[in-house]
Amino acid sequence: MIPSTYVWKKARLSKVELESRILFQQDGLVAIDKPADLPSSGRDLEDPDCLQYALVTYFGEMVWAVHQLDADTTGVNLFVREPNLVALWKERMAVPMGRKIYLAVVHGSPDFESLRVEEPIGVISEVPHRQLGITPSGKRAVSKVHVLCRGNKCSLVRVELETGRTHQIRIHLASLGHPIVGDDWYGPTLSGTHTRQALHASRMEFAEGVEPRLIESPLPQDMRELIRSLGLLDGHAS
Repeated sequence: MIPSTYVWKKARLSKVELESRILFQQDGLVAIDKPADLPSSGRDLEDPDCLQYALVTYFGEMVWAVHQLDADTTGVNLFVREPNLVALWKERMAVPMGRKIYLAVVHGSPDFESLRVEEPIGVISEVPHRQLGITPSGKRAVSKVHVLCRGNKCSLVRVELETGRTHQIRIHLASLGHPIVGDDWYGPTLSGTHTRQALHASRMEFAEGVEPRLIESPLPQDMRELIRSLGLLDGHAS
């Protein structure tokens, strides 16, 4: 139920646009193709500048985020319409029941085909702002990186998460010397080429017997254009 004191505001994402971004909806689960420049959740339940509020406006009732994507990260984002479903879908997303696969454009050309990154992530500084990074005192973080296509300046990689730490992909790729293009927090920007981190939550897979079995999100237009402009033209750019 929405509290009686709830103050309705205009959501950043219109109902028409939100409806066009619904990838799957059934049994209380709602999978959304999240756009860029919009966080999964806001500062509070009445913050209109987030995807959660757009969903609350659309359904006229409270919804809950199963997981968070950075504001600039696009792709598959799961929400539920009943609070008791959050834990259920978190469990289904977790390894080995689930697989979370991302696509990213990174600086440079990795000298490996596939690599398992096992580096703990935690707070490395509180001043002048809270900074996350790789630290022995951090929490276990595991990412599997596979190079899909190499170019002169940049490469297209697939990343599969075994854990879900904040900024995990961004930190792990930067630690390899291949930060994500457009990520001015953990690496340099590629001037005039991309205005956000080129990171996309491409697909989620679930165990046999779970509905849905697979949820996919196509690459957004800006990443398609980036991939083409960098000469990374292969089947993964379509």
